[in-house]
Amino acid sequence: MSKKDNWGVKTTSLEEKMSKLKRGEKAVGIATITLILLALIEAAVGFLSGATILLADALHNATDSLTNFVSWLGFKISQKRPTEKFPYGYYKAETLATLLVSGFILYVAFELLLEGYSKIFTLSEINMPFQAMCIALISLIVSYLIAKYMKKVGEEINSQLLIANSQEKAIDVFSSTIVFVAILLTFYRIPYVEGIIIMGLSLLVLKTGIFIAKDSIFALMDVSPGKDIEDEVKKIINSIAGVEDFKDLRLRKSGPFIFGEVTVKVRKHVDVERAHEIADSIENKIKKEIEDIDSFTIHIEPYESEELKLAIPIETNKELNSEVSEHFGRANYFIFVTVNKKDEKIVAFYTKNNPYKEKASKAGYFATNFVIKEKIDALITKEVGEISFHTLRDNLVDVYKAKGKDVKEVVNNFIKGELELLTEPTQEEEAPAEVQNKYEARGLRRRRGPWWRRW
Repeated sequence: MSKKDNWGVKTTSLEEKMSKLKRGEKAVGIATITLILLALIEAAVGFLSGATILLADALHNATDSLTNFVSWLGFKISQKRPTEKFPYGYYKAETLATLLVSGFILYVAFELLLEGYSKIFTLSEINMPFQAMCIALISLIVSYLIAKYMKKVGEEINSQLLIANSQEKAIDVFSSTIVFVAILLTFYRIPYVEGIIIMGLSLLVLKTGIFIAKDSIFALMDVSPGKDIEDEVKKIINSIAGVEDFKDLRLRKSGPFIFGEVTVKVRKHVDVERAHEIADSIENKIKKEIEDIDSFTIHIEPYESEELKLAIPIETNKELNSEVSEHFGRANYFIFVTVNKKDEKIVAFYTKNNPYKEKASKAGYFATNFVIKEKIDALITKEVGEISFHTLRDNLVDVYKAKGKDVKEVVNNFIKGELELLTEPTQEEEAPAEVQNKYEARGLRRRRGPWWRRW
């Protein structure tokens, strides 16, 4: 059944995956028994009536029942629990079974092609046309119902094998219609029709078999499940706070499930616990939004950009000559400066008015969220309170102690590496309720001391 992890995200349990495979096994089992009965009835009527095309269709259904049995066996093996020797499970047993199914489909197509060719030069005589046409009609209806049922279950559990079988049975709907028409035309002694129809049918079956074989071989060779899923995974990774960049995204199909891995880059100052939180956030969100992903491995690497965006509180708007404010939350303006540390120069800058400078309370907290929305890498300030400091750190923004009279001097000191990286706030204050609730939600217990140390 579904479970929720420590962050309240719904995840797919092993029991749910086994349940999916069980549903696939049941669907294939029902289809196998139905096709065996249909093939026996068709063979009996075809033999008694002399309708060779009905015997060919019976052979086709008999082969389908055999391929469905192989599919059933694939689902059965896939349900085995992961072991030390097979840590990723037995999911690819389904893909192997699908490859065998494609082989049977190609064999049937070739046999039908030969049968159709031989029928071009002979004219069959049907003794029981009404019964033969009735069985052909029943075969049409049964093929349609089986194809619809297997496609529905296959899409619900994301089973390549079931979808492949449903596609093959969908062709059988068309073939059964052709068989019905061919029996009727053969009864009226119209030449060539039976052979041409059988050959046309065999080419359709041949095409389906080739496509299914290609997909199975690609899956066994760990081909990517598709650009759409890749793009969705990339979008999720980029949406997680703290991810600066990522590389080596790999996805591979294993039966009805997908396995993936990626290397994520985070800033060098991020500690192990925070890096673990970022990795968990990525994995949980991916599994939540893409249910077919069974496992997603995340490797963490340090990241340092050549260009950094800084935020500095200022008193007057004189661009780079502005005086740095003594306060953070109640500064009149913020100047945002982009610097290139490698070239040691300022790339760009702009100034914004502080909309929270007159706020009666929590000015620092609201000002913090204001500068975070500008996607800054670091804040340079003379003073910073507890709320602001830890909100910035939670969003992976470095906080530096300002040194210098104006913005230009402060930025130059930053580029030269002469500013102090703050590891704690310069002022103490009580955390707001929403921040305290955030820490309580993580199950962190209260301790004595300043609020950021109490949790």
